[in-house]
Amino acid sequence: MAGNAPVNFNNSRTVHINQPLSRFSVGYHPTGMVAEQIFNVIPVAHESDDYVVWDKGQAFRVERTDGYGTLRADGSPSLLEDFGATLKNYRAEEFARKTRVTDRQRANQDDVFQLEVSKVRRVQDKILLDEELRVANILLTTANYPAANVTTLSGTSQWNNASFASQTNGTFSVIEMNFDAGREAIRLATGGKEANVAIIPAAVARVMKRDVGVRDSIKYTHGDILENGALPDVLWGLRVICPAAVYTTSAEGEVPTMTDVWGKNVILAYVDPNAGLDSLTLGKIFRARPWQVKQWRDEEVESTYYEPSLVQAEQLISGDCGYLIQSAIA
Repeated sequence: MAGNAPVNFNNSRTVHINQPLSRFSVGYHPTGMVAEQIFNVIPVAHESDDYVVWDKGQAFRVERTDGYGTLRADGSPSLLEDFGATLKNYRAEEFARKTRVTDRQRANQDDVFQLEVSKVRRVQDKILLDEELRVANILLTTANYPAANVTTLSGTSQWNNASFASQTNGTFSVIEMNFDAGREAIRLATGGKEANVAIIPAAVARVMKRDVGVRDSIKYTHGDILENGALPDVLWGLRVICPAAVYTTSAEGEVPTMTDVWGKNVILAYVDPNAGLDSLTLGKIFRARPWQVKQWRDEEVESTYYEPSLVQAEQLISGDCGYLIQSAIA
């Protein structure tokens, strides 16, 4: 009677039956997301409310250019000053996604899968990636800025163009000059605020850190650009934020085509980390309900469901606090 051929245990691979390792697995997760570093989170009590925006022109208008507009003569009343304001509104929305673990999956899973933790984390990743996209879309929309706070580079002015003049006879670093133009636009638009943040996507940062003009301008103060191969944490007085998040819209099952969330643009900004009453900043996240994870059973399908969610609105507070350099690289 014929039977299966005997197995010869003549090497290390024939004495082990493959199964998932209990201490190792491979997982992809969105990283390099920066939305909440730029738009700080403010807890709010209601999902919709108003906030006051004081009139900009009245704040800076003077009666005389010699500084004597507030002079009061002896025995006379001072001039009455009044100030106007408008109301702006935010409207928070709920962002949620659910996943499930069936009873049979739970009973049969190997330790490496940790299905509840792994699946919930991946759902939260999706919600945070959406948040990143919404904030990026706000800040990459030219209509959200004064006309003077937007510039578009093209051709030989783009920083990775083969003919880009990194240094000129009159300019030590052309890229620094581009930054200074943005800083000056923010200073004028805000009445004196100095930009304190530079949002430089990873693809742009890699071009900048190789630029001769950039290296020459910081080589005596930032040896770290050579040590870690990246831009320094502070560049020309600006805190550097390098978003690296990517996404894909490829159909499920197709090879994913990865796209940078922040594109090939640079944004300079004034961001007040403690913005509150009567302050100015680029934007805020009004969070009406923090993260929560609901859990429930559906006995009909013998499954436990998990639903992470939050309720918030991402809001541009003042386009005056930002400067958009579009298409910094090709």
